[in-house]
Amino acid sequence: MSSLVAGLVLAVVASTALNSGYVLQHVGSADAPAVTPRRPIVTLRGLLSSRVWLLGGAIGMTGWGLHVIALSHAPLSLVQAFVAGGLGLMAPIASRALGERLAPLDRIAVAAVVVGLVLLCLGLGNPGVHGHVRPVRLGLFLAASAAIAAGLASARADWRPHALGLAGGFLYGAADVAIKGITGVAHSHGIGAALMSPWVVAAALATAGAFFSFQRGLQTGRAVPVIVLMTAATTVDSILGGFIVFGDPLGRTPALSAVHLVAFGLVTLAAAALAPAIGHRPARPDPQTPPRERRDAVASVAAGSR
Repeated sequence: MSSLVAGLVLAVVASTALNSGYVLQHVGSADAPAVTPRRPIVTLRGLLSSRVWLLGGAIGMTGWGLHVIALSHAPLSLVQAFVAGGLGLMAPIASRALGERLAPLDRIAVAAVVVGLVLLCLGLGNPGVHGHVRPVRLGLFLAASAAIAAGLASARADWRPHALGLAGGFLYGAADVAIKGITGVAHSHGIGAALMSPWVVAAALATAGAFFSFQRGLQTGRAVPVIVLMTAATTVDSILGGFIVFGDPLGRTPALSAVHLVAFGLVTLAAAALAPAIGHRPARPDPQTPPRERRDAVASVAAGSR
């Protein structure tokens, strides 16, 4: 088996593991205390006490490791495209397994997100690796990503879980860009300077914020749209960071530039359609609800869906 084929096979396995891990975390967080950054110890203790969530976390970390290995065997553009394409496999399987039926509009939106992400990854180089770190641009980009995430996190209640998925994605994307900034400083000034840079703190804060936002979205919302929106926002934000912060080209040819512009528009429109599309449907009961009331709420939701 060639190195390229091995890398693409690993990318498919990584995508399967990552998305399976997210679905298991969704299931495992149902009976955990409400995920909130105000009570991080209680949140982590509650999540880690769930064997299903813990299994999902382990599978997800394995998927992340396989993704890193895949990048050493195949170009970033192909690996990212295969990982994004994995969403197309995850969505129908997860929705059927969880009993989360997707309406025709939702299916079209999910498919459009997947197609847009695959197109966005076509011809992609290695964002941020060869570009010079511009501290002012990086700081402004991270601040803008955080502001967008904060605005999404304060969304109205009826589609809040999906907004939290988007918020988590923007913060994960910001963390990716900050990490690229750290590697750029390390390349230019050494490991010591990189570890003392403010981007280390920025990456840590963005990752923590993303974790709480995404986990809360998974806990209270429907798994498929939350996962798709998080992945879309992460990919788009990190690629935009390459363009804005590191000066990466939009495309190596005019045709690729046009394809990437179309892809950005497609993902944006599909995410806008997907985010509120399921917002009016019954949400999962809040984990803070007493058990008896929670069971009544579940029964009510089940009865209403028949």
